Amino acid sequence: MTKEIPVGTLKQTIAYYYLLSYCPPENIADFKKSVAALRKNLAKQAGMKVGDYFKQAIPQVCRRIVSFNEATREPSPVFVDSLTKAARQAEKNPEKAAAFQAEMSKVARLKSRALPENRLHRKKGCAFCRLPCHYGYFTLVSDPDFKELKRLMEIEAARPKEQRSPLRPVWSFTFSHLGRALEADKVFIHRVHAGNLAYCLLMLSMAKSRLPLPEEQIRIFQAANQALIRSG
Repeated sequence: MTKEIPVGTLKQTIAYYYLLSYCPPENIADFKKSVAALRKNLAKQAGMKVGDYFKQAIPQVCRRIVSFNEATREPSPVFVDSLTKAARQAEKNPEKAAAFQAEMSKVARLKSRALPENRLHRKKGCAFCRLPCHYGYFTLVSDPDFKELKRLMEIEAARPKEQRSPLRPVWSFTFSHLGRALEADKVFIHRVHAGNLAYCLLMLSMAKSRLPLPEEQIRIFQAANQALIRSG
């Protein structure tokens, strides 16, 4: 008999699989060790053993991910099944992690969400994102605390002008947010994903604040952001 998974727990699990998809495959064993407490906590919230929880949760997670990227309540069973099979194996070894990440990339490229006019923040920066929509759903389900981003930006603004960096508070916020989402002290994420996720989080914070961000400022920030990604 299956148990109903609490909505908040399922959201955390969706975020977990997104973060697994951002992890360099060669670090997957370390990633799994770092999130052991989170995995136990998710299962506990649902009143299940860890193995039983993920067996039940993975199909629901994958259905919701595909549903978001297809922008429909009735996602394609083919995409859902393919992603589910990959997700069940993703933590076993680097090859399986890479296979899962490849499936996530396919889903991110589904035109229903990947087309510029269908992006979450299509009028607030998505046009300047360098990748298909790998991040929009994660930013929604992971409940970022943008008060913390505001605090970091205020600290940055108080620095002498020659020492200020518009990227530093956004990247710092991104890593602290990931640590909270994983309930872990160490985050394993590919630099490309870290930088592009930072940009997506900034766009979501601007959308929620309802403050207009001039297009030229977005272009300048994103150009500097991409340069920082490439420098790593």
